[in-house]
Amino acid sequence: MDEPRPKTRNKIATESKTLKVGDQAPTFELRAHDGRQVSLAALRGQRVVLAFMAFAFSGT
Repeated sequence: MDEPRPKTRNKIATESKTLKVGDQAPTFELRAHDGRQVSLAALRGQRVVLAFMAFAFSGT
C-alpha cells in the first residue's frame, strides 16, 4: 500500500543547475529555523554555509 506524500512536498523541481567550485550562487531566499526570511543577497560579501536537512525538523 502506497503511503500518501506529505502535503509540504508538492513542488517538484523541473530544472536544476549544478554549480562548480568558484561559480556564483544564484540569489535565493529561505526561511530560517526561527521563522525569519534570509536572502543570499543580504549576505553578499560574507562567507555563507547552507546546511540543508530536508524534513529533519519538520515533524513529517
